[in-house]
Amino acid sequence: MRGMVKLQVYINEDCWTCDESRRIVAEIAPQFPEVKVELLDLSSGEYPDNIFAVPTFVLNGRIISLGNPYRDVLRQRIQESVDNCTM
Repeated sequence: MRGMVKLQVYINEDCWTCDESRRIVAEIAPQFPEVKVELLDLSSGEYPDNIFAVPTFVLNGRIISLGNPYRDVLRQRIQESVDNCTM
């Protein structure tokens, strides 16, 4: 079974920890070129139903972190998803 892995990171320009979220995405995205990474700014105030705080990291439709995750934990979760999608 082959599928696409998608990481969505929800941020807001008024969020002081979201600058770190941007840095995490900039660092992680090149390490996983097969993963679709989206940085979604919710400054308009329109939040999807399942998102109630920023930053929120969503991997394949599941929230994996409210707030910024540790980079090594995020890498591990992404790698596990990549491995599962290529099996």
